[in-house]
Amino acid sequence: MRTELDTDDEDSASELRLSRQSSKRRRNTLRSDVSRARPSSSPDGGWPFRKELLGLLECDVCAMLLHEPMTTPCQHSFCGKCLSRTLDHSSRCPLCRQDLPSFAFFQDHAVNKVLLMTLKTAFPDEYAERTATIERDERDARLDTPIFVCTLAFPGMPTILHVFEPRYRLMIRRCIESSSPRFGMVLPSRAAAEPGSGVMEYGTMLEIQSVQMLPDGRSMVETVGTHRFKLLEKGNLDGYTVGRIERIDDVSPAEELAMEQEIIQRARQARPTTEEYMAMCRSFIEQLRSGSAPWLLQRLNNTYGSMPDDPSEFSYWMALVMPIDEYEKARLLPIRSPRLRLKLIVHWVESLRSSWW
Repeated sequence: MRTELDTDDEDSASELRLSRQSSKRRRNTLRSDVSRARPSSSPDGGWPFRKELLGLLECDVCAMLLHEPMTTPCQHSFCGKCLSRTLDHSSRCPLCRQDLPSFAFFQDHAVNKVLLMTLKTAFPDEYAERTATIERDERDARLDTPIFVCTLAFPGMPTILHVFEPRYRLMIRRCIESSSPRFGMVLPSRAAAEPGSGVMEYGTMLEIQSVQMLPDGRSMVETVGTHRFKLLEKGNLDGYTVGRIERIDDVSPAEELAMEQEIIQRARQARPTTEEYMAMCRSFIEQLRSGSAPWLLQRLNNTYGSMPDDPSEFSYWMALVMPIDEYEKARLLPIRSPRLRLKLIVHWVESLRSSWW
């Protein structure tokens, strides 16, 4: 006696056979069309199926000629980059809405070689032009600095990011593929009514150290700050911010010493030196370590590393471990003098001490 389960298995097997037969017929038809579409010596060039074949070889996402085509398990083909973009937003096929495998599946699978051969054989000029256009657009896009509007970062300090928004997933992919895998990090404007409507003027360039891609397309990105910048002009590229920036570096040690001596001469009294400011900060840290908040300091040390000796990096490290508002900390970014940054930090230390004790 045939059971209902046996019937279901037979139906599934029948559907699978039909799907394979349909795919085989489509491949045979495509090969036949290619052979008939090749140029001949006839006056019309021998392209009677050119328009029809071009329609078959268009991407249903960008409506242009397929480029590095990839075919989904549901037998729909798209440009490789178009498919990656759609997977940033949804895990379903853009055409039939069938669930697709994880993002990692398409990373491990090469382009559809049959389609690629068809494109290069039947339409060599069009495919070369399409490739040149994509390369030109990508090159133009890399002329601008990608900007991640998220959190506060400082030079020399590590920053670990969890990237999940589609626009930033695209941005990180482009950064990795570029010759210089880095991007700018700025805070959103404090006065911004909604995310993305405004950004702070100063930020820090982050260099990508490593990227861990997760199966669903999200990623964990490990970065370290390299230098500060001023955002001179900003725009938008595929949903994320890009800009023209101006690098900001500290003054030289000789200029710093001259500034310090000039301040002392003007005031006609001794002012704290850079080392004295650093000593005040170390005293505050020791006070926290001795019992005020040892658990907090241990957690922050594990995150940002041990206390640096260089005055420039020391000021950023102190800012990161201090429990104050990020927008207040961002006031350090435009200051080019390590001594003046330490002076501001000492002001924060004194304010905290007066409020705590």
